[in-house]
Amino acid sequence: MTANTPDAYRHDLEVVRDTAKQVIKDFGMAGIEINFSGNPKTAYQELVDQTLPALKNLYQKNAGAFMALLYRIDVEEYKVRKLSDTASGTSFFSQLAAMVIEREFMKVLIRKLFSSRNG
Repeated sequence: MTANTPDAYRHDLEVVRDTAKQVIKDFGMAGIEINFSGNPKTAYQELVDQTLPALKNLYQKNAGAFMALLYRIDVEEYKVRKLSDTASGTSFFSQLAAMVIEREFMKVLIRKLFSSRNG
């Protein structure tokens, strides 16, 4: 594993905290409160546990806001469509929550690796 692979940053405290902040910000713009304890060891599961019901609830109550949130997070629409073809119910939302957290992580990581202050 090299320093430039995403896995090398999964336990990087700064990246974990910034990912949580990004999730909180994006979901907050949709009126959804997400909390983070600050514990990097439980961060991923904390965020998935909160985003799963939030995504499901938003989808059921306001499909337009649901799609806007996914667009804001930059989850690729074809991936959501593919997921909806292969999973349903709780499985769909569970996998979607993981996809959302992964995308937020990658956004933070890309900013970290390619920001002008690090270059």
